Amino acid sequence: MKKNNPLAALLPGLLSAALLLAPLPLNAEPVTIRFGVAQVGKGGVPFSSSGVAGLADQRKALQQELGSDVNVEWFYFKGAGPAVNEALANKQLDFAVQGDLPAVVAKAGGLDTRLITADNLLTSTYLVVPADSPAKTLQDLKGKRVALFKGTNLHLAILRALKRQGLGERDFRTLNMDFATMGAALTSKDIDGAWFDARAFDLQASGVGRIIYDTRAVDPRLTRQGHVLVRGEFEREHPELVQKVVTALVKTAAWTSDPANKETVLSLWAKSGTPIEALRAEQEGQSFQRRYSPLLDAFFVDRYRATVQESKELGLIRGDVDVARWIEPKYVDTAIEQLGLQKLWTPYDAGNRPIVR
Repeated sequence: MKKNNPLAALLPGLLSAALLLAPLPLNAEPVTIRFGVAQVGKGGVPFSSSGVAGLADQRKALQQELGSDVNVEWFYFKGAGPAVNEALANKQLDFAVQGDLPAVVAKAGGLDTRLITADNLLTSTYLVVPADSPAKTLQDLKGKRVALFKGTNLHLAILRALKRQGLGERDFRTLNMDFATMGAALTSKDIDGAWFDARAFDLQASGVGRIIYDTRAVDPRLTRQGHVLVRGEFEREHPELVQKVVTALVKTAAWTSDPANKETVLSLWAKSGTPIEALRAEQEGQSFQRRYSPLLDAFFVDRYRATVQESKELGLIRGDVDVARWIEPKYVDTAIEQLGLQKLWTPYDAGNRPIVR
């Protein structure tokens, strides 16, 4: 007959006591997400003058979605896309808001990233001349001093516009300047023209400059597209956090797309230092629902394929980019389904025509 072990009866109690006396694990340090924006406001203020991600920052949308266990740090780069690329390469950022060209340049150079949502679409580029300049067309500035911010997503849009007119950078005395320097040079008339984003309307309203070329007015294929991307390593390690980030951005895009919020949106962008009147003029006749759709649709994919091809042709990149593998739409699709927003945004085909569902 098997004898009972008197210690066996004591084991449950001893284990319970040991667990009570054991030191409790320390709370883990909160995860920190570092978000870079390839734009900065006047005087270096940390605000952007367009796009959904900058609004998400101001409205604390990511913190609300991620909760207290995750910190979010935002960094705004005066050096625009090239500076953001450097920070990504040094693993100083996890997410970034950029334009198409800088991201393509970095990807072709081997930087491990994934495009996870659109941030702004159909963004125009404007050629501004001094208000009293006799110039009326691109041809009028041949051989003149024209400034642009090289390496940004305006750069390729400018080259596209010039090519359409049978021109190239060498037809002008091209100068590389950031936007603040261009504005000062245009005011002092040290240059004959400069390529700007929405800041062009501020210069025009103040009487400093006059817009003589608008890429969007000529052809939607001459516009710029912006996105949010994530470092590949971060995505592989934290896919659940990537989903939450995209969900927060999709919520912000839905809020931005509501016509009732238009003036509030403009007032938030105006914190960048760009007057609200200039922002309103730049957005005149534009649908926020279209321009700030998060969809990675056929139009978005085609524009990035075109950016890759044109960048190769113009010698801006040497390597290739598999756009289909680079773009990851599952996070946006999941967010839209979970939030019940399937009818809010219309997908567009490669020719910028709405797709009937």
